[in-house]
Amino acid sequence: MEIKLNRLSYQIDNDGNTSSVSVGLNGSDSGDAVSATLQITSSDLATGKTFDDMTKADFETLAKTKLANLTAVKTA
Repeated sequence: MEIKLNRLSYQIDNDGNTSSVSVGLNGSDSGDAVSATLQITSSDLATGKTFDDMTKADFETLAKTKLANLTAVKTA
């Protein structure tokens, strides 16, 4: 299933700094569908990176990785 970026929204604090980014993803294939909104926070960024360093493609990749980790089936 191909999952695509469909929304990118920056949350800005009172000082004008980006505090988080909301990333929307969706995809469908043969009746199966996925729709997710992931909140990217500074703790999700690589060491030394800031929100201002990130491109749209960077946020998409980071959100897809986060989605995969959150939905991975864990066995006991």
